[in-house]
Amino acid sequence: MPFSLLKMADEHGIIVEYWDFQPPLEAVYWSFPGLPPVIGLARSLFESRAHFRCVLAEELGHHFTSTGNSIPLTLFHYRDRLEISRVEYRAMRWAALHLMPLDKLRLALRKGIYERWELADFFDVTEVMVDFRMTLPDIRDKLQAMVM
Repeated sequence: MPFSLLKMADEHGIIVEYWDFQPPLEAVYWSFPGLPPVIGLARSLFESRAHFRCVLAEELGHHFTSTGNSIPLTLFHYRDRLEISRVEYRAMRWAALHLMPLDKLRLALRKGIYERWELADFFDVTEVMVDFRMTLPDIRDKLQAMVM
């Protein structure tokens, strides 16, 4: 159980609830002025600690980087899809930076932890999160400089 993330949610007045979502839905973030924000998580997330951490961190990312909610919508306009993509990117970026901070990532690399599965194990995240984190400018640019 990712206690530090749950503690963070509690400290910020975010209610975390567990529901039986139908796949592929795993989580939602909802907020409305005057009411405490809510993160709904699928009970199926208990099957993988790393995946649970990544999903919860992304939902917290919605709280810290955007307004409104991330409840799935039917979109009819391309511009709406682009805005959703921006919102999702900001939340995922927040999650990646929180779960894999640059100082600890440097430490892992200095220890010779390079493989994506090793990094995933080291940070207790998914390989998808490792892949995303490695695309962020703070590390991507440094890695490219090392290769050249």
